[in-house]
Amino acid sequence: MNKKFFAFTISFLFFINLGAVKIDPKNIFLDHYELIPPLGKVKSIATSINKLFAISNNYLLIFDKNDLQLIRTTYFNQEIFMLAYDQFYDELWIPSINTIIRYNINLGSIREYQFAEKIKGVGITPEKIYISSQGKYALDRTSGKLEQIAQFPQNIRWFKGFEEKELKNYKFLSPYYYQDALNETNDPFYQYEITTFYDDGMYLYVGTDRYGILKYNKVSLEKERVIYGPLTTSGQKLKKIGNDYYFISSVGFSRYKSGEQKSWQYFRLKDSPGDLIYFNDQLIVSYGNQLTKITGAVSMPLVQFRNTVLTLNFDEFSIYVGTDDGMYRILRESNEPLDFGPDRYPVYIIFPTKNQLFVGGEFATYRFDRSTNKWFPLLSRGAKDICEANHIIYFLTTDNQLIQYAPLHDYTLSENDTLPIVLPYFNIYDIDSDGKILYCATASGINYFDPERQLYNPVYNLPRIKYNYVAVIDEDIIAVSDQNIYRLPIRFRD
Repeated sequence: MNKKFFAFTISFLFFINLGAVKIDPKNIFLDHYELIPPLGKVKSIATSINKLFAISNNYLLIFDKNDLQLIRTTYFNQEIFMLAYDQFYDELWIPSINTIIRYNINLGSIREYQFAEKIKGVGITPEKIYISSQGKYALDRTSGKLEQIAQFPQNIRWFKGFEEKELKNYKFLSPYYYQDALNETNDPFYQYEITTFYDDGMYLYVGTDRYGILKYNKVSLEKERVIYGPLTTSGQKLKKIGNDYYFISSVGFSRYKSGEQKSWQYFRLKDSPGDLIYFNDQLIVSYGNQLTKITGAVSMPLVQFRNTVLTLNFDEFSIYVGTDDGMYRILRESNEPLDFGPDRYPVYIIFPTKNQLFVGGEFATYRFDRSTNKWFPLLSRGAKDICEANHIIYFLTTDNQLIQYAPLHDYTLSENDTLPIVLPYFNIYDIDSDGKILYCATASGINYFDPERQLYNPVYNLPRIKYNYVAVIDEDIIAVSDQNIYRLPIRFRD
């Protein structure tokens, strides 16, 4: 009997743990990072006196109600589909799968109450929480006791799911969907539907599917739009152009602007892009083996290659194109590709500097000296990323290893002035630099390398998971995993 009871207890605890709701960050006081949410489907909206709350996909977003700046993002590992604001205790009640979650806004913590029925609405009074589902229920906040009741009292403030028919009360929202502006899309006629709304008296807040959140003044009908993240957080390719970073995905690209007013911009594409650049203030995108110039809804083919384009870069004179059969060069005033490069193997990365051009291929890495117009071999290994930190060039090889190159001396290297050093760090997938420190996205978190001290340390204040890309934007470390994008201020790095 005891063995059976023990086995039952273990099984019960296992399934309870399996079904438990988990959030990220787990502790807002100890976890100094925040998650950057995708521009997803907004399922529910509510407000307090000074905050705006929204559920987008499975993220809870908290904004400043006045300037609409994103304050906090919390990710839930289960589907959440509605929220109710408890003005008496300054808390949120969020239905999930077989659970209703009590979210403490000040602590960022949760408490769960098991509830198996589908919830239609959550009502708030000073004494209790009321739940409308197949039956009528009352939940005591203090004891957690849930009881079925015959009737709801009269003084309840209700939060219910979205009903499209209620949109007809707001004629100024007609035709009840949104379309991208011409400078935001190559597919201008796609309609982004309204998925929820919340009326707090003076303002109407409108949530959409992948178009953001809109705030309307109900008197003047003036509106503000919130774009709170990239188009998606999955399948990202991260690229730096100038001082801005571009998150390239199958649905388009999202631009993260640096500076005091950090903001997101995006451009949707009909087809999945390979790479992109801005050259002569024009957007040039690669699709397979073709380069296309895009201006709003207008696409103009520029060049078609024999093989797939793998990477693009440029300088003031030329566009450089790396394909899976070598490298090409397109002069500024020409659309004619010229063979350019030391071999015909795949080219993964092109890194222009003032006097040199560094190129990482599949089996070797080269540099091109502009003054002598000659190619020189650097490494007998291929490279997929190149970065500079503290006047030293670093190569990330195709087998995910880091190589330190000689001090550059203003990029004036002779043919024999090569001192590559293989550093003892492995499983690195991407590198970036703030000019002094090198940051590495690895299989077990973000690490950083200080060339001056020759120290390689983990960033403990980020989850120790696999990251595909890393970027340093102003005073923030941006880390991209398979599912999420993390932002950590550099001051919390150590």
